[in-house]
Amino acid sequence: MIADPGQWLLVLAAAFTGALVGGIGGFGSGVILAAVLVPILGVKATVPVLALAGVVISAGRLGFYRHHIDWPVARRVLLGALPLLVLGTWLHARLDARPLGLVMGMLVVLSIPARRWLRRRRVAVGSAGMVAGGAVFGLANGMASGMGVILVSLLLGGGLAGTAVLATDALVSVLIDLLRAALFGGFDTLDGEHAMLGLLIGVATLPGSALAAWLVRRLRARLHTLLMESLIVAGGLGIVVSAWRELAAP
Repeated sequence: MIADPGQWLLVLAAAFTGALVGGIGGFGSGVILAAVLVPILGVKATVPVLALAGVVISAGRLGFYRHHIDWPVARRVLLGALPLLVLGTWLHARLDARPLGLVMGMLVVLSIPARRWLRRRRVAVGSAGMVAGGAVFGLANGMASGMGVILVSLLLGGGLAGTAVLATDALVSVLIDLLRAALFGGFDTLDGEHAMLGLLIGVATLPGSALAAWLVRRLRARLHTLLMESLIVAGGLGIVVSAWRELAAP
């Protein structure tokens, strides 16, 4: 558990900022929180803590956008994501934490150019593509935090926009994070102390989610996209640097 008051302030600030960014664009919360938690808890403990925190974060977002859910798209994504999530969490429980951190950070950083590449080519994702994309998201989400950008890119590619993306992303994320938390508990990677930390972080994000819901109709799309991408790249690089230092340590 975090004992230092300064670290608690940093975590609470990251929780608020992450919820604000994630509430506006549907992704970024996990990356921002992971960038702060990984140096404090280590990679191995951070992922299950964020799984539980993610349930509260996504539930708060779902409360604001629930009337805009695209149910057929959500079902297709979950069909692919849930089985591969089990595999991803199993791999996470058995992989060395240090290279896992490098993979987590690099995936996050590379997700930004990948999203732009798909957007430029106006890639349209059909029903089968939604299931396949959901499988990729489920596998990545089981192994690392901050993979919400994969889901948002998939939903945008499927033709969703605006609050439909935010609502559908929130629904899928709640169910994914609930299963992740249960699986991590079954694999003995989430103990009671870290579970309490995850819940506290989740509750701390609620004011940020509320502010995001208020801002989402007032902030220019281009501006908030640039802001999110900058924070995501910075967070991903922070995870890479932290994991690299652990690898280099004797």
